[in-house]
Amino acid sequence: MSVLVSGPGLRCEVQPDRGARIVSLRGDDGREWLAASERTAVPGSGQSFVREGMGGWDEVAPTVQTDPGLVDAAGNQLAELPDHGDVWNVPWTVDAASSSRLATSVELSSLPILLERTIAASATGLVFSYRASTTAAGPVPLLWCAHPQFAAGEGAAVSLESGGMPIAPALVEMHPRLGEARAFPSSPLHRVLTPSTSMKAFVDPEVRADAAVLHDGAGRALRIDWDASQLPYLGLFWDNGEFAAGPVLAIEPSTGWGELLSTAVGQQRVLTVSSGRPLEWALHLSVGTIPS
Repeated sequence: MSVLVSGPGLRCEVQPDRGARIVSLRGDDGREWLAASERTAVPGSGQSFVREGMGGWDEVAPTVQTDPGLVDAAGNQLAELPDHGDVWNVPWTVDAASSSRLATSVELSSLPILLERTIAASATGLVFSYRASTTAAGPVPLLWCAHPQFAAGEGAAVSLESGGMPIAPALVEMHPRLGEARAFPSSPLHRVLTPSTSMKAFVDPEVRADAAVLHDGAGRALRIDWDASQLPYLGLFWDNGEFAAGPVLAIEPSTGWGELLSTAVGQQRVLTVSSGRPLEWALHLSVGTIPS
């Protein structure tokens, strides 16, 4: 089952039965921003996030990489957290649906958290609004990140802003060389990225980006804005066919820094949700053209 949600200049197609994945994000000019997405052979949590799981825009929570190291507040070892989290390949509940608004929700299986997402038309495009809540007695850490896999030709590039000003922050590589310092790319990275390789990095954790612009190399741009107090961290992923079938570029605002929830907890770089104090955040999407 697919549900279409439209706003000014943008339309998305969502499949609630497969992780509420957005399988299409298309501009009024017909430009498809997302890489093609295939259904996995079998739905359910715990599957490895490669090839069949790639493409589209899914939701990653409560970890990115498989995490065997999380403990609870009493120091008890918790069950291993699965690759790319609990919810990217399970059915979500449809709470409300119309041509301009889709509300869905899902309960995480590894942590006592309810995650809700509403996609709605805004004045300039679409807004993705999120809410994470819990009934647990104590605070529960949550590493959520946006996981859009944008189709990327060799001219695709990303630029960042903070408070309306362009920034080019230092990056910290996560893959393939964990912890290596990287300069922010000054030109499209796919032009020099070796085929069948990829690079994942996080913006310096002290830098608070609040907007990213994806340039498609053909004069069109997709803009994503957020509140840096709600989403203080940002990951970026360039894949030239190592994991995805073709080149992709991912822009990943996040509630935690890095790929592992346990590491983010240890570094105190992750937000927590507690009873009566839910986490809420939003992504604002709009499209435009780049002056020549």
